Amino acid sequence: MTPPVMVLRHDTDRLTTLSTELAISSPLFFGYDIADRFSDKLDEFLIGLPADKVFIVADKTVYKIHGELGRSLLEGRRNAEIVLIEPGEASKSWGGLESLCEHLMARGASKRSVIVAFGGGSAGNLAGLAASLLFRGIRYVEVPTSFQHLTDGCLSNKQAINGRSGKNHFGVFYAPTFVWADTGYLASEPERSLKAGIAEAIKNGLISQPGFINYLQGRLRPDCLYTAAELSDLALNTIRSKLEIIRKDPSEKHYALVLEYGHTFAHAIESLGHGALLHGECVAVGMKMAAHLANEQGLISRQVLDLHYELTDSCLGLIPRLPPSVDAQSMFATMKLDNKRTGDSLRFVLLDGLGSCANEEDEPLVTIPDNDYIVNFLERYLRTYRARGVSSVPQGGRRAATAIRTAGAPLRKVRFRQVLPDPIGGDSESAFPRS
Repeated sequence: MTPPVMVLRHDTDRLTTLSTELAISSPLFFGYDIADRFSDKLDEFLIGLPADKVFIVADKTVYKIHGELGRSLLEGRRNAEIVLIEPGEASKSWGGLESLCEHLMARGASKRSVIVAFGGGSAGNLAGLAASLLFRGIRYVEVPTSFQHLTDGCLSNKQAINGRSGKNHFGVFYAPTFVWADTGYLASEPERSLKAGIAEAIKNGLISQPGFINYLQGRLRPDCLYTAAELSDLALNTIRSKLEIIRKDPSEKHYALVLEYGHTFAHAIESLGHGALLHGECVAVGMKMAAHLANEQGLISRQVLDLHYELTDSCLGLIPRLPPSVDAQSMFATMKLDNKRTGDSLRFVLLDGLGSCANEEDEPLVTIPDNDYIVNFLERYLRTYRARGVSSVPQGGRRAATAIRTAGAPLRKVRFRQVLPDPIGGDSESAFPRS
């Protein structure tokens, strides 16, 4: 006998609230050298709806380094194939997205297919966005191979491509089935890329967790010669630091906007650099610019401002040279397209203390309506930054393999070390002269 169906009746004078029952969180599996366990874990998530096709989407550079490990992820799967894309931000375009989607369709992708994003943030963004669009959404899995994507990019569910006028202008929130965070891939990450990724870790401490700053001060190395255990510990603590933030606001539309700290400047620098600088390098500069702006606005002390330089320049050794194409007027024009702006005014995430962001209109954003002041600020900062004679843009060299592989047995479990807050205070003083 067919059970009766509950019939709902809508009262036209009432607002009825229902739930879509959708979940946005994804499990993250963290470990060292765990590629051989990936296939079994994937099978667990395919129970009830087996995959007819599994596509690994990887950029060519990552696959050249990790191709053997990439193939081992899908060992024994006759329905699996590799799809290679161009490396870096160049692939995050309408053309790159269309090319990937059409290729997957031509290779037989269906609603039951699975995409495995294998690589850094660019590959993850492009593959994730393609997965969200194919048949209105198919399953995909993140296997990050860079520090930045493992500890930051793959935690936000944000998939996007770049437009003609800026970075990440077109995208969606789309959660992976799960994230496979294997720090074994970080052993061969170039020093430059690793430093750029760690810049986002510094950001997490500055905006929300002073205690994490203490942790970083004791563990960051300008030479990046970490053992496997040290690098895994740093990665796990960085993941925890970001999760503490997005747990309060998974949509990243309210409180978690603090994660945009330094990014209004950084995205402009990155866009104008046309690939000369990595995202994290731009964030390192952008955070210092934001700190100077906050200091001039009387929001933070000179001591907090100086801490930015201690962390990025001294502890991390990250001082990129800005390309000539990055000038005040071009930066301002690019920043005017920032997704946080309102009307004609720019809005910034600014600190009002270590581990705390200024809050206006119930959002962690500060509106600065004086455009002439912003242009003048940019001119002064860029002139002072370049006058310091910072090093040229580093090349992507590798760290000594022996420094990474001296940790003994593979690290399967990493203990998270709890840290306690230790705020900093001080007097306020502008760090560079007004013109």
